[in-house]
Amino acid sequence: SGAYTDNKQYEMALQYAERALKLKKELQDDLGAGRVLNNIGTIYNELELFDKAEGHFKEAQIMALKVGDQKLISLVGTGLMFTAYGKRDFRKSIALANEVLSSSDSLADLDIKVTIYQRLSMAHGKLGDYKEAYEYARIGQAMADSLYNEKIVGITNNLDAKYQNEQKTKEIALLASEKELQTLQLNQREKERNTIIIFALLASLLAILLYNQYRLKQKSNKELQKLDQAKSNFFANISHEFRTPLTLIKGPIEYIEQNPEERLNRSHIKMIRRNTNRVLALVNQLLDLSKIDQDSLQLKTTEGDIYKCLRAATSSFNSLAAQRHIDFKVDIPVGDLWIAFDRDKLEKIVYNLLSNAFKFSDDGEMVSFKASYGDQELQIEVSDSGQGIPEENLPFIFDRFYQVDSSSTKEQGGSGIGLALSRDLVELMDGTITASSELGKGSFFTVHLPIEEIKTTRQKEPKQLVNKETPTAQPFVIEKTDRRNVPVVLLVEDNEDMRIFLNEHLTKHYRVLTAINGLEGLKKATARIPDLIITDLMMPKLDGIELCTKLKSEITTSHIPVIMLTAKAGLENKIEGLETGADDYLTKPFDARELLVRTSNLIEQRRKLRERFASTDAKVHPRKVTVTSLDQKFLEQVLELLENQYAKSDFGVSDMQNALAMSKSQLHRKLKALTDESPGELLRNFRLKRAAQLLAQEADTVTQIAYSVGFNDLSYFTKCFKGLYGVVPSAYGN
Repeated sequence: SGAYTDNKQYEMALQYAERALKLKKELQDDLGAGRVLNNIGTIYNELELFDKAEGHFKEAQIMALKVGDQKLISLVGTGLMFTAYGKRDFRKSIALANEVLSSSDSLADLDIKVTIYQRLSMAHGKLGDYKEAYEYARIGQAMADSLYNEKIVGITNNLDAKYQNEQKTKEIALLASEKELQTLQLNQREKERNTIIIFALLASLLAILLYNQYRLKQKSNKELQKLDQAKSNFFANISHEFRTPLTLIKGPIEYIEQNPEERLNRSHIKMIRRNTNRVLALVNQLLDLSKIDQDSLQLKTTEGDIYKCLRAATSSFNSLAAQRHIDFKVDIPVGDLWIAFDRDKLEKIVYNLLSNAFKFSDDGEMVSFKASYGDQELQIEVSDSGQGIPEENLPFIFDRFYQVDSSSTKEQGGSGIGLALSRDLVELMDGTITASSELGKGSFFTVHLPIEEIKTTRQKEPKQLVNKETPTAQPFVIEKTDRRNVPVVLLVEDNEDMRIFLNEHLTKHYRVLTAINGLEGLKKATARIPDLIITDLMMPKLDGIELCTKLKSEITTSHIPVIMLTAKAGLENKIEGLETGADDYLTKPFDARELLVRTSNLIEQRRKLRERFASTDAKVHPRKVTVTSLDQKFLEQVLELLENQYAKSDFGVSDMQNALAMSKSQLHRKLKALTDESPGELLRNFRLKRAAQLLAQEADTVTQIAYSVGFNDLSYFTKCFKGLYGVVPSAYGN
């Protein structure tokens, strides 16, 4: 048994120990039986089966007291101390340690004393009594050093005694024969070599121990860094989760405050209520986590039908399932199951699991909820056919603050506390929660809660009034195309409430296009070339930073001003947004009027730049009418092309398209945005400005000048010139 224990083969050790115990009891060897029981208790401590260990130690204690063996009494007391520590009953562990130490007569073994003082130090540390922990650590270290010195002295004395014996042996051997002397010398060298090897091994072992300590410290530091990063991500996400609904609550309230004669419509009131409930749910989750940390969260059980509670909780997802065409399967046994349970905490567990299942499933997929009862245990199963969880992330999904995707382009929002809270609530009910998943096929969560059905006469639960909102039937309306001659604004926002809220304010002044993520926004911006883009920062598929970078790096969209909306209020986030080319930056929650003012200012700024280019000045530098270096480079390329080709009468818009490698619509939208002129107008006006220069210098006749700038028809040239300058060419010089 001892050999197997030393090799950590505990199952084999237990088998042989049980056989030895049986034999000792048959021989009525109480002392031997007590020692075997003590060994079994030690093995169970190693296996962390502390209840079994405690039972065997107590039985060993009875045997030790019966035979009065003080050493066994001390060993058993020490084992009970380790068991109490393993069960995290640190006060009991301290009391047992002090009890063993108080019987100093029975504690002659210094090794045991060192172990006890070390465990006392650790137990006091766990209780936060660092002063006592330090004192016991100091005493333990002093004893350990003393023990080490004793061993060294013992080894030295033994070596010295051996040396004296060898010297005497050598003297005898010298008298006997030279050959024996040589043999003794060889033996001595061999022993010296062995001694050196032993000391070298001890030094190597010490080096290995120190290296392991260093690695453990490094690992601990890395884990602390990961935890710190997780907390940073959590605070960034929770900020976003709070700021977005606060904007949607603040906006309508400020509108009513500024327009007291008007009233909020029903959709606005519902939006405020939705986002108020969202903020309240977040606050409640954070409060629950705080209570769990302080061990102050208690179960508040009431008797009731748990199946009815589960039906009510799952039914709240029916409308969402119908809206997203998700196959929502609910399997709850018919009838009732009357037990005492905490309704609020059970509903939170169900809500968090189903919310995640719906959140990470695409439209048209499947979500399943199943409940069953057997062997005094309630089993809840929640599964989905969504995107699944990578295998390397699965062990961490119940960790607080952890999110599988913590990037700003994650498909779904969240704070990273839902599953952690669910696990804590399940454990508060003495239950277990497990998860399995396959990437691309979905996830499966299982909850086991120990419950006991109440067989007594049941009182009927009071009927609860359920506020069911019946959706108002909306008549079918054919949407009319907005043909107003106003600027076009592209709104890119993944939050539906925020998108509707901003759309309502912007539509009063602009034609509004909407996109639900960055990728869709990029496609619409490239296809429609709006006058301005308003985009959120944190979005799925493509976040605001990446969207802005792509827009500003494409020649067809680089001129479009971008306003970035974000819940990240840090200066470094603002700088990052502006560095990508964003023209303005607005932090949630914000005033809708401020957004409208900033939008108007940017559009007006671009309009003035276009007017400046469209002036009759013969020479306007591209740098003075562009905002980005890419636009300046493009306009310089256009003007250089016109400078080289304007005199050719057959040079037209199609030639411009080929030279600039742009389609007809792309070239038209780009030039219209930068100069407020179509490609044809730009070419014609460029020729007229060159003609005006020549006329002012009286370089030639009107006819020759017209032909030299690319006009074939003199009357058409005269008409165009008068249209631009208000006088005929012949009168321009005067």
